[in-house]
Amino acid sequence: MPAILIRTILIYVILLAVMRVSGKRQVGEIQISELVTTFLLSDIAAYPLTDPAIPLMNAIVPLLTIIALEIILSYLTTKCAKLKPLLDGKPGIIIHRGKIQKKEMEKLRLSLEDLLCELRLKDIACIDEVDFAILEQNGKISVFKKGEAALSHPIITDGVLQKDMLKEAEKDMKWLRDTMKAHEIQDIRRIFLLSVTNDGKITLIEQKDTERSTP
Repeated sequence: MPAILIRTILIYVILLAVMRVSGKRQVGEIQISELVTTFLLSDIAAYPLTDPAIPLMNAIVPLLTIIALEIILSYLTTKCAKLKPLLDGKPGIIIHRGKIQKKEMEKLRLSLEDLLCELRLKDIACIDEVDFAILEQNGKISVFKKGEAALSHPIITDGVLQKDMLKEAEKDMKWLRDTMKAHEIQDIRRIFLLSVTNDGKITLIEQKDTERSTP
């Protein structure tokens, strides 16, 4: 009994430490890769607790390995924009300018009943009140009512052009070139963030620079 108690305390402390290091968010906010990591950590940690014959190192080594992989992948996704959608998917616009995007809902396997339920939970009685609804990477739905703050489209993130966002914002490459020229920027890699709202407000942040906004 004392051995099991000590093993339990050790596993508990190790799990707390690795979760703290990995910077885990609340369960409802974690990404797919983080959810997989959480399941694996719980399963691996359970084995030495239920079977005292299993060496404690058989759990510690896999725990540290998995959390190291999670940290490495998290770092890579911040440096490589093309890698993040492969690991965590990307947001899907299910209501665009008040119109339901049926094809996007089918692709995301989201039923109309599910959408209406989410809207009711956000105190929205009628779908006509909604300007934009976005299924985020963490599975939650963000809703923007008509007349509220305009939706912002991230056109460039960390030096990488998001072509799908350029299309969603109803902009083209000529607009992008003109915008960069107006800010005296020639290399797209100099831009940390370039976004534009539906009402045309542009926000541009250069790498290691302060924010610039234009109406």
